[in-house]
Order: sequence, then C-alpha cells, then structure tokens
Amino acid sequence: MNTLARVKELADERSISLYRLSQISGVNYSTLKATSRKQGQLSVDTIELVCVGLGITLQEFFSDDQSDSNVEG
Repeated sequence: MNTLARVKELADERSISLYRLSQISGVNYSTLKATSRKQGQLSVDTIELVCVGLGITLQEFFSDDQSDSNVEG
C-alpha cells in the first residue's frame, strides 16, 4: 500500500488539503511533501498522527474495503 496516496485519498474525501492536514495532525508539511517527492512510505508514527487528524483509526486507514461497515452481523 502506498501510504501517502492513502493519506491523500482520505484528505480529498474530507476536502482537506495536505497543508491543512499537517496543521491539524501535527505532522510537518515538509514530511508529507518530501515523502511525495521521494515516493516513499510514511512511518507508522506519522500515520497515527494523520489518523488522529482525520478522526479515524489505524484499522480504517489500512482498510481497503470500504464496504466493511455495510456488512450485517
């Protein structure tokens, strides 16, 4: 999984720019930009901060199937 692409996807869904996300999550904007330029992966610590900023769990971040919440139990 490309973690930065996932961050961008989740931010876009919420109409939040990466700059704004960096402000609300406490992740340095330069970290997100440098990762983007290097096509690298974000650390788990950084992903945790992003999740807090987005108001989601790590499980939700790594979930590829958005229909999980629609499954009847």
